[in-house]
Amino acid sequence: MQFEKLSNLAMDFSINDILSGDPEFFIPIIYLIVSIAIYSIMIWHFYRFIARRDCFKIESKDHPLIMSILKYFLFYPIIGFLFFTGFSTMILFLTRDYSIPVVLSTSFGIIIAIRLTAYYNEDLSKDVSKMLPFALLGLVLVNPSYFSIEDIIVKLYQLPSFYAQVIQYILLIVIVEWILRSVLAVKNRLFIKKQSSSHSRKISLPS
Repeated sequence: MQFEKLSNLAMDFSINDILSGDPEFFIPIIYLIVSIAIYSIMIWHFYRFIARRDCFKIESKDHPLIMSILKYFLFYPIIGFLFFTGFSTMILFLTRDYSIPVVLSTSFGIIIAIRLTAYYNEDLSKDVSKMLPFALLGLVLVNPSYFSIEDIIVKLYQLPSFYAQVIQYILLIVIVEWILRSVLAVKNRLFIKKQSSSHSRKISLPS
């Protein structure tokens, strides 16, 4: 019985049937592939950047203090604003019932969690920071009808009225980063002193 089914299948097999078809059928699939690839590349750079303990790779051996002030007092507020905007937008797409204040506070909480874990372990921070963007991608692929563009546009129009709250959260993000940098600097100084004193004791020991 099984042999007969296989024989019938082999007889029905036709290369022409495989090669025939409308090529335009593949155009939406190609668009989908390209869109997923572009989005994934953008998110890859985004989450690796925000998950780094040192967001800026610019260094100056001659003026390290000035460079540090420029990076974390001038540039980091701009970066913090971009992080906050990015995560708030993603949460707007992912949620239907969240009010604007809840969206802003959730975005703030995610960014602080990412920065805290970055100073503990960067791999952990990467896992936290990519969770939301790829969850959004998965939702788009599984249920595109979930999104209501009209609701999102309405909420986006409401955002300017919450500018004071946005500025407060961005300032808090910057302050938390300054605290983390200060704690790291103190830790490094103590570690260097401890290491140098241990090395001195080893040298002073009689042979």
